[in-house]
Amino acid sequence: MVDKELGLIAHLMRRAGFGATLRELEVYQGKGYEAAVEELLHPEELPEWDDDLVRRYQPDMNSVMYFESAQSYWMY
Repeated sequence: MVDKELGLIAHLMRRAGFGATLRELEVYQGKGYEAAVEELLHPEELPEWDDDLVRRYQPDMNSVMYFESAQSYWMY
């Protein structure tokens, strides 16, 4: 049963478009399949990302005048 649930969660993460490492899959497995689905459906429950930290490592995001910069800003 445990291996089947891990397989289902791995399939869910692939179909959601993210994929996941084995460590991430094990974390989701500990929470359960339903909790993994809810976490994907309701991302507002996750902590906000640090805008300054992202801009430090992605300096092109400091100007969203360029199309690619605006796209990457939207992705984060």
